[in-house]
Amino acid sequence: MKKYLAILLVGVFLLSGCIGQGKDTKNENVELLLNEASALMQEKGEEAFPEFRTRGKFFTDDFYIFVWKVEGNKITRIVYPLDPNGEGVDVSNLKDAYGVSLTKMFMAIANSEKGEGWSDQYGWVNPKNNKIERKVSYIKKVSLGETTYVIGAGYYLE
Repeated sequence: MKKYLAILLVGVFLLSGCIGQGKDTKNENVELLLNEASALMQEKGEEAFPEFRTRGKFFTDDFYIFVWKVEGNKITRIVYPLDPNGEGVDVSNLKDAYGVSLTKMFMAIANSEKGEGWSDQYGWVNPKNNKIERKVSYIKKVSLGETTYVIGAGYYLE
């Protein structure tokens, strides 16, 4: 009996070493695409925005680049491919499905020393199934001349 228990324990130990070893590339992919979007903005300015709205690299079923324009205390969503009617909307007090201020969270990241980083989890409607799901986003501040933008993209955890 001890022999079987020892074999079982060794097997569990070896198997547990394999779990979690595969690298999750979602974070890396989102960061790469957001940095590419940032570089495109640096190159083309607001002329890059139509590319963010067009299905393809920057906009798929549940992945998209969003852009906010910061003008003092007023923050306006200017790129939102999921719903063009959501563009031009003041998001200075935008909250998630649970009442958490996304504006405060995203702006804290954008105004950090690094000027970019990952958000905490928040509740947002997944366009694939129209259900509220947990999401994380990579946020980055982009300055073009005197104008400040906050861009972001993320993925759903479910």
